[in-house]
Amino acid sequence: MIASKNLRRFFTIGALLLLLIPAAKAQVAFSLHGTLAAPTLDDANTRGGAGANLKFFLGKQFAIGAAAKYISLSYEANDNLDLQAIGSLIPLTVTADYYLTSGFLRPYIGGEAGAYIQRFDLRQGNNDLYSSKSTRFGAAPKVGLAIAIGNLGIFAEGNYHFIFSNKDGSANIGSSRNVNFKNPQNLWSVNAGITFGFPNSN
Repeated sequence: MIASKNLRRFFTIGALLLLLIPAAKAQVAFSLHGTLAAPTLDDANTRGGAGANLKFFLGKQFAIGAAAKYISLSYEANDNLDLQAIGSLIPLTVTADYYLTSGFLRPYIGGEAGAYIQRFDLRQGNNDLYSSKSTRFGAAPKVGLAIAIGNLGIFAEGNYHFIFSNKDGSANIGSSRNVNFKNPQNLWSVNAGITFGFPNSN
């Protein structure tokens, strides 16, 4: 129920955003990228992922849009019990980017916000003990650099994600009651990819 409510809010915000875009003036672009990411938890592993971003350029230096990412997660959920959390995080967000220049090299700043869908299994050795799925509101500022080559943009960027209300949890596992486990509240990621339909440089 919580997940469906948050998703409805995300798509409502996204629909309103698209309605506000002056379509006749916006240049449409589409980005694909690979991701390296890790939670800011002890013993967290850096894992890979991928994402896509639909952008509407309102001029050469400002773009708004919507993005979807898949990020693989792996971290120590309970050090004392040797519980490992293995799963994924799927942010579905609205985005905004401001490019500081409109030439060949384009440093930029921006941000995104929306629904963060988290799923993971708690494992002890090779045994799956507990599964969880939740949706939280999250946001991420970012800074990056794009290289304009015709209507293609090659880019790399860094994000720092805030996942709100994603407190640590507890569960009854086997004969144990109220076993505590960690949930990631912050995440760093590095993305690199290509944008199709990028505005030409000056």
